[in-house]
Amino acid sequence: MQLHRSPHVWLLSLPLVVACNQGGEALAGPIDLGGSSSSSTTSDPTTTTSTPTSAAPTTSASTTTSTSTGPGDSATTTDDDTSGSSGAAASSTSDAPSPSCGDGQLDPGEECDPGISQLSQTGACTLSCETAKCGDNLVWEGEEFCDNGPDNNDDLYGGCTTKCQFGPLCNDGKVQGPEECDFAADNGTGESKTSGGVPCDNGCRFQARIAFLSSTAYKGGGIGGVEGAHIKCQNLAKQAQYDSSAKFMAWISDAQHSPFQDFIKTAGLPYVRPDGVRIADDWDDLALNGPIEGIIVTDTGDVIFDKRVWTGTAPSGKVLDPAAHCQSWTNSAPVEKSRVGNSGIDKEKFPQPWAQWVADRHWTSFVSWTCDEALPLYCVEQ
Repeated sequence: MQLHRSPHVWLLSLPLVVACNQGGEALAGPIDLGGSSSSSTTSDPTTTTSTPTSAAPTTSASTTTSTSTGPGDSATTTDDDTSGSSGAAASSTSDAPSPSCGDGQLDPGEECDPGISQLSQTGACTLSCETAKCGDNLVWEGEEFCDNGPDNNDDLYGGCTTKCQFGPLCNDGKVQGPEECDFAADNGTGESKTSGGVPCDNGCRFQARIAFLSSTAYKGGGIGGVEGAHIKCQNLAKQAQYDSSAKFMAWISDAQHSPFQDFIKTAGLPYVRPDGVRIADDWDDLALNGPIEGIIVTDTGDVIFDKRVWTGTAPSGKVLDPAAHCQSWTNSAPVEKSRVGNSGIDKEKFPQPWAQWVADRHWTSFVSWTCDEALPLYCVEQ
């Protein structure tokens, strides 16, 4: 006998159906025939999260994932990259690459980028991916000797030029700035550059005391006493950039002062002209024989032979005439007189007059001169 079932009866008596997921594992759950569905593929019917990647990003762009929090609801979360950014996502509307100094790629804003291993503060490309250049305050090894940035100066002694080379400097073999001498590699060796000269120390100073003829002439009564003469010598030495300018004194005497009384007398320390020519071995030699070559070089480097010089001083360094010194160098009246010296004689041209100049100590006591005349001074370092 054929049985007939109504459609409704068949549905009610339909057995439970076992569904399998893609991996073949059975899911023990009834089929929902009511028409509602879930997008989840896990046992949680309400939440689905995409699987994060474990690979580190190669740029500073962030990764976004979409998360469902329930039927019909979703939220967007942002995963920070691992490149050290602060978590801000890259703009999705910009197509310009993000600068990354050291990645070997020339990004916007970079002048160079050969890769992190070749960046150096002393190399051709700096740590900020900028091309090395003179004036950047960094010394480019092999190309620059110095770099003081905006302070590079072509005229500054001891400085750095605008081409990043050393400026005037002690030990470069040139007498510059405040230097008295510069024998380059021979500085500090105790060796003199010329026969009969004096050594130069490591600070580019003569190992001797300097004596020069003042480049300025003064009336006898306008010197302002012996102290005034010392001050004039010190000012000229300062203008000549001698770092010992405060130690200069004038070779001049009056009733109260004289080189014999006031000068420092150190045995074995020679006297030298600004041009490096030794004029005496020490105080005793100066007082006994005088400056054999003559004090003929001025503080400005000029050479002046046969020049009258205010002294009022005997070869011994003592006052020559207690009453003849322009009234202590304060009276320029023509009737006032003082003894003067002669700066020197060119022995190459006039050997006989030079020999007499030496024998008679004319360097400090030559003739008497009226105080209204303007004459220079001898200035001697102490």
